[in-house]
Amino acid sequence: MRFTLLLLLYTAILFPNNGYTQFKYPQDYFRPPIEGRLYLSGTFGELRSNHFHAGIDIKTGGVVGKNVYAAADGWISRIKISPWGYGNAIYIDHPNGYTSVYGHLKEIKGEVSKYVKAQQYAQQSFAVDLYFKKDQFKLQKSDVIALSGNSGGSGGPHVHFEIRDSDTQEPINPLLFGIEVKDFITPVIRSIRIYPAQYNGTIGQNTKPTSFDLRGWGATYQLKNLDTLNIKGDFYLGINTVDKQNDSRNNNGVFSITLLVDDSLYYKHQMERLSFASNRDINTLIDYYYYKKHKRRYQRTYKSPNNRLKLYQDIENQGILSLNDNKYHEIKYQVQDAKGNTSILQFVIFSAPIIKQKTKKKPRSNFYQPLSKHVFSNNEVEIVFPKNCLYDTLSFHYSSNKSKKNDLSPIFSIAHATIPLQQKINIQLKSLLISDSLKPKIYIERIEKDKSTTYMGKWENDSYLFSTKNFGDYQLQIDSIKPSIQLKNTKANRPNTLIFIAKDKGSGISTYDCWINGKWEILQYDPKTNRMKLDLPLNLQKINKLVLKITDKVGNTQKLNLTI
Repeated sequence: MRFTLLLLLYTAILFPNNGYTQFKYPQDYFRPPIEGRLYLSGTFGELRSNHFHAGIDIKTGGVVGKNVYAAADGWISRIKISPWGYGNAIYIDHPNGYTSVYGHLKEIKGEVSKYVKAQQYAQQSFAVDLYFKKDQFKLQKSDVIALSGNSGGSGGPHVHFEIRDSDTQEPINPLLFGIEVKDFITPVIRSIRIYPAQYNGTIGQNTKPTSFDLRGWGATYQLKNLDTLNIKGDFYLGINTVDKQNDSRNNNGVFSITLLVDDSLYYKHQMERLSFASNRDINTLIDYYYYKKHKRRYQRTYKSPNNRLKLYQDIENQGILSLNDNKYHEIKYQVQDAKGNTSILQFVIFSAPIIKQKTKKKPRSNFYQPLSKHVFSNNEVEIVFPKNCLYDTLSFHYSSNKSKKNDLSPIFSIAHATIPLQQKINIQLKSLLISDSLKPKIYIERIEKDKSTTYMGKWENDSYLFSTKNFGDYQLQIDSIKPSIQLKNTKANRPNTLIFIAKDKGSGISTYDCWINGKWEILQYDPKTNRMKLDLPLNLQKINKLVLKITDKVGNTQKLNLTI
């Protein structure tokens, strides 16, 4: 008890709950994009699939249609409308050198909305990406710019809000600008994982990475079942941790993780700003293998050779601890959120050197280094690994196996899905026995347990070429089935809008267009719900001919003709 009280006092002195005042960002310049108290469903730098979260996600009470306000004076610099990603998004440049971004909007308001609609008609495309001159559409702080929504790759109604450096377009943590969120809760440290970094190294009695449960309350944590860990050889650590805010159940991301060894700083990273160019490198910060197997993310101290992240404030020996001195050492993790709330995990290790053992050396013919170009080729495939596409040394394996369900091609197993790639590799599938008549309908499918992903490539004689950023199992598929279209409602129950359900079971929907009396109309597409929404024009005749045309990625086309 006395130790816990002292630790809490130590935490309060070193990390007062006053936010990060050392960051020199304007504190009263930006207002929140919505009214009222802010509740976050996502924080800046939060760990997401293949990327760090570049902003904060602000809840809207489970509904769409709330007013979204300009965070400060400025001018609209960009508007992007897309079925994917940020959905309907507005970018506002500000005279102080920052850009604010508002994503997943339902509807854009103001004069600019007319311009956007005109451009959609001019380009005959629902999806548009528009850039504007400085004085074209000026705004004042608190102007209503949009209504909140759930567009694009959104999992529920909210406003995605970013602040970027206008020159570099690097996103910066909005909570460092004085955006107020009620938060007196310390981060939760769930467990740690320790990794041998040498052959024959051990964590306790284990030669493999080992996870350890924790106990504790409030801001202090210890190992659950042990006082001291015995470790032989070099090692590094990983931590599974989340943050909470008051009156919110969400498990959000933390701001910083610090590791001290015997009270000396050994490692620290923090979520101050990100770069989209290296955002995929989240897959080398986390234990990607464990995440793919168990859907739990451990943030590692180890920095791989081709890790481009600029999050690191301090890091010794690439995050690997080389103690090996037959001594006891105190390990201390400090985990903070953006309000300065801090949790601490402390434990002791006894570090000993490895007793050298003679081992047979394995052949290293297919070991690929991350900073070099490599080519693997046999009679079935040629795989080109461009320079810098790997994060770490790869022990490459390839195999092919006959499929019980598909005789178009074998299943091509390229390395393993638990190994991350930084950039695309280029794959050529050779000598495929597929008739010329079927070739236009062929696509590639990556097979996983709970889902599949489609890829499009191109034919060169009897070889099929495609690129991917993922290792795993691939197989050729044929798509000869047209997409399906179903009218969900009628003018009788929704007189100004028609809703269609559009699906494609094979290669996926590529293009979608609608005409009324021969005039192209805007069709709003939401892939996550398979919905296509058509707002009917005001100048309809008594009887009108509607044509809806959908084409998938291999060219199968479905048409729906209606009289309305």
